[in-house]
Amino acid sequence: MFGLLPRVVAVLALLVTASAFQLWHDVNRYDAHGNECLYREKSDVVCSRLCVTDLSSCPTSLQPSCPDNQSFCADGECHDECTDDIQAQNPCHCSRSGSKLPSEAQNLVPCLTIPNVTIQQFHAWNSEEDIRIACGAEANITDQSKTVGVWDKSWIGGDIEAVWAECPAAPTPNYKYNESYWIAAYAVNGALALLILVWSVYKGFAEQSVRAATLNKTSGADNKHPDSPGSAVYDQNRDKGYNLSEKPLVGGVTKTPLENGSVDSTDPAMPNSCLHGYRNKLLGTACIWAITLVTLLWICFLGVWTADYYGSLPGKYSGKLYSLAYGSDNLELATFLILWGISFIILIVLYVLKPHLRNYFRLLTLPSKGKYVCVVRPLHEVKVIEDNTNWLQHYINVFTGWLQVSLSRDKEYTTCPIEKTSEGRIYFTYQCTRYVFDEQTQQYAPYEFDLGTSHRRLIQQADGLSGAEVAYRLELVGPNFIEVKVPSIPAAFAREFVSFFYLYQLIFLWAFYFYAYWQVGLVDTGVILLSATIKVVLRVQSERRLKQMAEQEETTPVKRDGEWSNVSTRDLVPGDVIEVKTGAHMSCDCVLLSGNAIMNES
Repeated sequence: MFGLLPRVVAVLALLVTASAFQLWHDVNRYDAHGNECLYREKSDVVCSRLCVTDLSSCPTSLQPSCPDNQSFCADGECHDECTDDIQAQNPCHCSRSGSKLPSEAQNLVPCLTIPNVTIQQFHAWNSEEDIRIACGAEANITDQSKTVGVWDKSWIGGDIEAVWAECPAAPTPNYKYNESYWIAAYAVNGALALLILVWSVYKGFAEQSVRAATLNKTSGADNKHPDSPGSAVYDQNRDKGYNLSEKPLVGGVTKTPLENGSVDSTDPAMPNSCLHGYRNKLLGTACIWAITLVTLLWICFLGVWTADYYGSLPGKYSGKLYSLAYGSDNLELATFLILWGISFIILIVLYVLKPHLRNYFRLLTLPSKGKYVCVVRPLHEVKVIEDNTNWLQHYINVFTGWLQVSLSRDKEYTTCPIEKTSEGRIYFTYQCTRYVFDEQTQQYAPYEFDLGTSHRRLIQQADGLSGAEVAYRLELVGPNFIEVKVPSIPAAFAREFVSFFYLYQLIFLWAFYFYAYWQVGLVDTGVILLSATIKVVLRVQSERRLKQMAEQEETTPVKRDGEWSNVSTRDLVPGDVIEVKTGAHMSCDCVLLSGNAIMNES
């Protein structure tokens, strides 16, 4: 370090004491000594067309001469017939027509083309004058400074008999925004915006009564069940027509009213969770399909502009580069970048709103009145090590935490359909647990039957359950079966490709496809599709193996109504007395009432 310090000081001293001067005073014209710089030679220089009002005014070497069966046309060539299309290609009009064509240029016609010339001493700063002099000399024009003008600067009249067709730069092409493709874009996106606006207004009015009804509900005192919290004991004096309103449940969902028609969960299985009820409406479903369709149309729109970049559009645009952008590659590129950015924003917004999007286009209602229940459960970060970070990491953690809360990534949203039992009780299944609704307490509660904690009480139940008890308990707790849903291959691919990684890859691959890197885009697309296919296949295979392990169902001897019978393990309920045979699989937790057993719990 101490050896490096003198070197640094020396460099700083040089920077302070060094002086410099500009070597070139005027770029490409004078050198440092004031001498004018000259190019040695510039060859094959293209001459502008010489335009006159009468072809007889052309220099002798440039006067047209066509075969007897042809005529000299306004495009400066000989043709069998001077059609309107040929006449419109007059180089003396500088690609202008109608009101954009100056009146002085309307009667101009071109002389023959002047051959390309070689300029011995070409001045880059005065190139136009050098080219005129060289081309005039090639055409044997004497004193052209008085007899030849320049297009749009000095027209024919007086001593001027001809003009050089040095056309001004064409105006930058731009859209009129009344083109068919823009009108279609306005119509599609405007219709979607109008549809969402109508739904939002309708949703606001339709949910007012729900919010008002929720606010008017009294919280009431908690109804305490005589048994332990979160449990319900079957009363043998009641039949299978037991009315939930006759005995309130505990440990389910409280009646605390919220402004959005939701209720807070007090169930130990769902701490700090909240339930929202929803029901479908045709207009909301139409909005979801419309958003999906318009998103796909935006992707297709990018494809159209990509095809136009390569001149691959069908019909009248076939073979024409940048036809939608009036032949301008810069305008085409700018348009694509804007459309690409809009598509990127649309996909990111949809990804961020994915947990809320479907339920936003449903009507909010009380959980007991809807067709769906959305369980909102907070996600808690578990820190394995002590948070001993520096100030930078601290602020990064604060920012990421704020971002998670802002994007609602700090909660888990699970929407469950509401179903009905054979007795008409409504329930939903969340994390393999059935939550049954109690009319009196307005609660969804998972049932737990108190089978006793002492040997005496357990032995008293050795005779098994009655048929009525079994039907009642089966209705409240559901089948003894863990259903694992494995998506189909198309659904698995759809699930894979809606993740952020693939959305990111999709939007950036379009840039490769558009700007002449389609070979790279194809390779990247192939790699992505191959990796996605492998991932989907492996994941589906794992889920199918898990399904086989979880969904075990067989018959087992069960004692009901005092008699033994073979029953599917799917229909077992809490309190059933079963006989465990050698080699049998245990499909539930059991208490051994009699005999001996060796269990393999691995």
